[in-house]
Amino acid sequence: MRATLVLLVLAGVLAGETALAAGPATIKDEMKQVVEPASNTLFGVGGDVDPANGPDAAKVPDSRWGEAAAAAKALKGVATGLTAKDRAKPGAEWAGFAKQMADLSDKALAAATKKDGAALAQAANDLSDNCSACHAKFKPQTGD
Repeated sequence: MRATLVLLVLAGVLAGETALAAGPATIKDEMKQVVEPASNTLFGVGGDVDPANGPDAAKVPDSRWGEAAAAAKALKGVATGLTAKDRAKPGAEWAGFAKQMADLSDKALAAATKKDGAALAQAANDLSDNCSACHAKFKPQTGD
């Protein structure tokens, strides 16, 4: 089951990278192809390793920590790209949300590397808050 999940996440990330390499993707495409699967993985692993909600982090297999690290790297890459001149929205808020996403992705990566369940859970929660705040401001509420 875990192997299947890892393959699906990697396939999604690779599909997103392939689609992005084929031509300029919209931010919406990048969110669907890269950010959504990566954040779902990070949120899931964060819940698995949260000492307040789940098993002791030491009992979590190395593969789950690797999934979290890969997801954090994917999110950092997207966050960095969101500030590119041709992708950035006007005003300081967009840049602030993107920088916070990048910083929190770094925290998630560091936590996954150290196998620190509490820190990974916190970074995942903070990333969720960052996503929600950015979407409230910038994502058109179209139901998709």
